[in-house]
Amino acid sequence: MKRIAIPQGRFLFAAMTLPLAACRESGTIPQPTASVTDSAGVRVVTSDPGDVVYAELAEAPALSVGLLDGPPEFLFGRIATAARDEDGNLVVADGQANEIRIFDPRGEHLQTLGGEGEGPGEFERLSGAWPVAGGGIVAIDSNLERITRFDPDGATEGTATFAGQLMDEASFTDIDVVGLGGPTTVLSKATLTHAPSLASGSGTIETVMEEMFSGEAPISYVRHRFDGTLVDSLAPGRDAATSLSMSGSGRGWEMSLRAVPFSPESAATGSAHGVVVTGGVQYEIGVFDPEGALRMRARLTEAPPAVTGDHLRAYATSSGTSERDESEIRASMEQYREMPLPESLPGYTDVVIADTGEIWVQRYAMWGAAMVHWDVFAADGGYLGRVEVLGSFRIEEVGRGQVLGIATDDLGVERAQLRELTFR
Repeated sequence: MKRIAIPQGRFLFAAMTLPLAACRESGTIPQPTASVTDSAGVRVVTSDPGDVVYAELAEAPALSVGLLDGPPEFLFGRIATAARDEDGNLVVADGQANEIRIFDPRGEHLQTLGGEGEGPGEFERLSGAWPVAGGGIVAIDSNLERITRFDPDGATEGTATFAGQLMDEASFTDIDVVGLGGPTTVLSKATLTHAPSLASGSGTIETVMEEMFSGEAPISYVRHRFDGTLVDSLAPGRDAATSLSMSGSGRGWEMSLRAVPFSPESAATGSAHGVVVTGGVQYEIGVFDPEGALRMRARLTEAPPAVTGDHLRAYATSSGTSERDESEIRASMEQYREMPLPESLPGYTDVVIADTGEIWVQRYAMWGAAMVHWDVFAADGGYLGRVEVLGSFRIEEVGRGQVLGIATDDLGVERAQLRELTFR
């Protein structure tokens, strides 16, 4: 298994500052500048964020697939992924129905694949489905850790399970599929969790639980071929930190595991252009070429905002599934303050590679935010500007002058939508 660590060596070449030019129909406006250096053979691009709008999304969708009430193929329970194939057909994976639904470019239903079950072409937990070259579809079942390939006609072409030694025998791995890692690979987040024994620690259940569940579990982004063969381990990542509290003894012993608010999490995506990984802490990305070698780091000089009491209150207010009263909010805030809270909000939380190679990365946003901020970097790492997107619209794909995403209305109804991009 190949592991490629992000180099931390001294910069080899002196920095040079250059303007990042871009065509603007409205005329010439000041553009962000970037400092380009080299660190152990890796291009490092550091940009000033500036105040530049890269593009705007149309308010009304050019295509919307999904209904509150109607034919079952248009009723989505939980859309896991949405993507377009070479012909512009829309491939939507419904993780609740465990079905892959295919629609033509006008939104007319063409075919439904999959369904509940463990047999070939069926799913226990459909995590996503993506079209591949030649007209086929690759789908992932996270429960079964299984890759299913459908041919252009929708027939099951083959299945495979994830393989490869990722850790020693004292640990186990949880595979969380991210998406395609390229034309012939699947990209996943592998969580490596050490399972200690009582003999290895102080001999108490408390210390074992603390070692297993508190803090951050080590993460590695890995790629598998469609036949399940492990290709490589690209980069380390990070998962949200957890805090463990225990009380009582004997049969009255209780354990409570809670996520630490504002814990940074890494994100990743892949395409024919390579793989991009965020660290989750700063406004920074690592870019790997299709062969798996780190070729570039791109980052902004801006730092994420410091965590404030208002942030903590907003987090406590939005926690849970029902409206909370003031006493519940205050109690949660006190519990959170006892945790190892980070000093700053997280950095980037999502990433998408456009069909032309630009890299879109979403900044952390509080739950329920009306708008979210996406930064856009050029394929060479230079900062191009920002795009403001509705918080109820989750971007899945950028290409052909459009953005494909999942829109959620006030009733919780999900729709796959295409929105036109207007470049500034």
